[in-house]
Amino acid sequence: MTTKVKRPSSHDNCLLCGDTRFGLGLTFSAVSDCEVRTVLNSNHHHQGYEGILHGGFVASLLDSAMCNALFYIGIEAVTGDMTIRFHEEIPYSCEVTLVGRVVTTRPPLFKVEAELIRDGRIVASGSARFVKRGMVVKAD
Repeated sequence: MTTKVKRPSSHDNCLLCGDTRFGLGLTFSAVSDCEVRTVLNSNHHHQGYEGILHGGFVASLLDSAMCNALFYIGIEAVTGDMTIRFHEEIPYSCEVTLVGRVVTTRPPLFKVEAELIRDGRIVASGSARFVKRGMVVKAD
């Protein structure tokens, strides 16, 4: 059984998971204590080069999955830094599964990972450090 991730009201207007006029309204479900997922059917509005998803859109999807993994464990945090790997081009007209998981929690920092999966293959992945909202962390 999966549990729907409850996002905080401070996130209601999110471009990806918000229920706004231009938002995608992504709804994540927890599949374990630290992992969430959702399915997305992309369309031509999400493309960069003709026929493939825009890299910035893919980065936003990964960021959203990571953020929702943190929401599931009750943490509101913002992205401090993020690394993304594009494994292959992703056609805009396909169904993809978006997975996010919390790796470590050392408040105020949290390490999180995400994957975009198409036909059972990881087509993009990312990792990020998030910082609890309102905190200032000095650069390393």
